[in-house]
Amino acid sequence: MMMAFEPLDFIRLITGLDAPSSILISLIFIFLGMLSITKGGDLFTDSSVEIARLTRISPVIIGATIVSMSTTFPELMVSVTSTVSGKGDLAVGNALGSCLCNIGLIIGSCALLKGFLSWRRKTESGIPVSRLTIVGPGFFMVFSGVLVWLFSLFSSGGAMTQAGVPAEFGIARWQAGILLCVLVAYILFSLRVAMASRHDFGEEQEQPPEVPNFKLHCIKLAFAFFCGAFLVVLGSKLLVTNAVQVARYFEVSELLIGLTILAVGTSLPEFTISVLSVVKGHGALGTGNIIGANVLNITMVVATCALIHPLPIQRQTVLLDGPVVIFLMLAMLGLSWRRKQISSLSGLVLLTIYVGYLLIATFWFGHA
Repeated sequence: MMMAFEPLDFIRLITGLDAPSSILISLIFIFLGMLSITKGGDLFTDSSVEIARLTRISPVIIGATIVSMSTTFPELMVSVTSTVSGKGDLAVGNALGSCLCNIGLIIGSCALLKGFLSWRRKTESGIPVSRLTIVGPGFFMVFSGVLVWLFSLFSSGGAMTQAGVPAEFGIARWQAGILLCVLVAYILFSLRVAMASRHDFGEEQEQPPEVPNFKLHCIKLAFAFFCGAFLVVLGSKLLVTNAVQVARYFEVSELLIGLTILAVGTSLPEFTISVLSVVKGHGALGTGNIIGANVLNITMVVATCALIHPLPIQRQTVLLDGPVVIFLMLAMLGLSWRRKQISSLSGLVLLTIYVGYLLIATFWFGHA
């Protein structure tokens, strides 16, 4: 009877659903996860750029739509699973925590990386951010962030805590419906801009490639895109599950694990795509990916979970996480408005804010 479960147990181990009992094997899986993320991110970035060239659509719009939808999948799965298992407060914390990580850690470190690469390569520094990105996807990002924070202040919507008592703060189903309407508006806006950009194909963009068999080329492109997305998600899951196992072995606190490994872990797809986009000279793709992922984290992830069950909101989310998310969003867009780019100095500012948030969350709320 025991043998019948061994193949299933092995599948759960290699997909990152379970962690092995051996720390040595966990370290091997961490290495395999990093390889999977690297190769998958490479495929994903190259195919995304090729899609932008092939469709004559700006890489920013590609990043803010199909790329961000793919990289937000881990947050959606983690949050839905938490909600179904009765831990809805974790769903909101995961979504907002990912937004914090996306801007503070990913954009901040990518801007610093771009500055270093520009110094080495003697090229122009700064990650490009167009005014259209700021007033378009950027507006939806800030608006959805403010909206979900305001919703959490005024209605618990029948949300219950894990102890079975009414929550002090929460997101109701009707509020989730409004967030989904914002999501629909964002998708329609992105589609409209995408169609318009096809008629505004700037000289600085590369011309669409000429291929002998267009249909076969599209099939190969789609295959590479989805294979890359799968490898990134799989590698992220392997890395996070086994990193948590190793951290617990060395008696690292659950709070520190949550604020570091788990928070960064669900954002690894965005991190991978953004870093590789900067390295390969397609920074606009990474910026669009981050902004789109933040919009989807709030309007898709939080709204979906709240439709399943009204979501309880922790006091830390209302007093700290929500305001810092909004502040980081405004800081990112404000710092890039004048020069239409996120400079190394701006990246350092965003990264400093994120580190400050982690310190406050750890030493103030962590001991509350």
